[in-house]
Amino acid sequence: MFDLTGLTTLKLPFRAAQVLKLSSVDNVRVSMPDLRDTPRLILGGGSNLVVLDPVFEGVVLRPEIKLFEPMIRGDEVILDVGAGVHWHQLVMQTLAQGWYGLENLALIPGWVGAAPVQNIGAYGVELESHCVAVTLYDFELSDVVILRHSEMQFGYRHSILKAYPNRFMVLSVRLRLSTVPNTRVEYGAIRDEIQRQSGSVERPEDVAHAVMAIRRSKLPDPDVTPNVGSFFKNPVVRPEVAERLATQFPGLPVYAQDDQMKVAAGWMIDQLGLKGFAIGGFSVHQQQALVLINDGSGVAEDLRNLVKHIRQQVKATYGLSLQVEPTQLGQL
Repeated sequence: MFDLTGLTTLKLPFRAAQVLKLSSVDNVRVSMPDLRDTPRLILGGGSNLVVLDPVFEGVVLRPEIKLFEPMIRGDEVILDVGAGVHWHQLVMQTLAQGWYGLENLALIPGWVGAAPVQNIGAYGVELESHCVAVTLYDFELSDVVILRHSEMQFGYRHSILKAYPNRFMVLSVRLRLSTVPNTRVEYGAIRDEIQRQSGSVERPEDVAHAVMAIRRSKLPDPDVTPNVGSFFKNPVVRPEVAERLATQFPGLPVYAQDDQMKVAAGWMIDQLGLKGFAIGGFSVHQQQALVLINDGSGVAEDLRNLVKHIRQQVKATYGLSLQVEPTQLGQL
């Protein structure tokens, strides 16, 4: 058995029977056909995985592909990035090159391979805005395939990869960036932080540094305090439901999400007085109610009970069901 606890940011006990590191697409083509019927788990940066069953009897796949191939056409940059590249390093590298678009997604933990799975997003920007295509290994077809943006079924924290969690493994992501800045600073907190730093809302580098400062002030560093970032999705409801809730609960933040409305789960949890609430070694973070943290002694049952308590309280007060955002190995 291999101890993989240290490869996950929540630090729940995790052991696996086999681990297979994959460094290239050719490596994948050769190795994967033999694993078609083998229980498998894809593990990248480990920042979006909740391990509830401590022992995995199958093979853990580590897609460590470091591809970084840009193609520049006028002011457009088409960039192929391997699944094993660290996301934040990618953001900072593209900024250093003068390639813009990812600045609002700075300091999101994890590897590039996880980005399209849940269509990562922050401060008004989602991956789908810049994703052209995703190269995948399809275990059903036993072959490498490419899904274009229109085939990815992107939605709020969703993609076809979440709909079919055991079928695909991300090998690389193709992004469309620009050499022309087009900053998105609709969130007031970003504007306020840029002003505090004496920066400019028109400079992507200043947007990135503002986002990093905001995230550091609100979110615990997973290298210091074990967590997986936002644990719950913001519920998406019909406009009339959001209007009723906003009337009933003054101050409740709601945001447009296509033709529906997104309701702030963190605000609801905070208003219930649950910041700092703990069961065993797990608790709700004091600064950000969407984040559940492990003090190092937490076990899966503590987490299950904490999640159950939060969900029950939110349902009883607001009538909304909270969905868990990260991937789970085992059941909450």
